[in-house]
Amino acid sequence: MDDNCILELCDPDGMPAGQAIRLARAVSRIEPSLAPSLGAYVCHLADSAESDVRLMQRGLELLCAVSDARSFTATCERVKALGDPVAGALVRWLVAGAERRLGRHSAPIPPQSEVQSVAV
Repeated sequence: MDDNCILELCDPDGMPAGQAIRLARAVSRIEPSLAPSLGAYVCHLADSAESDVRLMQRGLELLCAVSDARSFTATCERVKALGDPVAGALVRWLVAGAERRLGRHSAPIPPQSEVQSVAV
């Protein structure tokens, strides 16, 4: 997975969100490491002293679009565990929206107790 691909997909000033999500889904079909790479990038942003909230939001939206509910939730829990209050609030907001979207199309996001056992 090319780092430039992640940076371009996550750039909120680059392409519109819908286009980035469609492109990420297409890339994830041929590049299975896209979701783990996005998760690592989002965790890096959450741990960075000068993280950009818009970048993190786009990364989480893309991650939600290309990963399964369990790995998305595990990444969100890792981001919240890093302790940045803005990142934690952003994750809670996105998870709430993801649960609504995923609830219509697949299994609900597992409870936090299951996520903690998976993340360990």
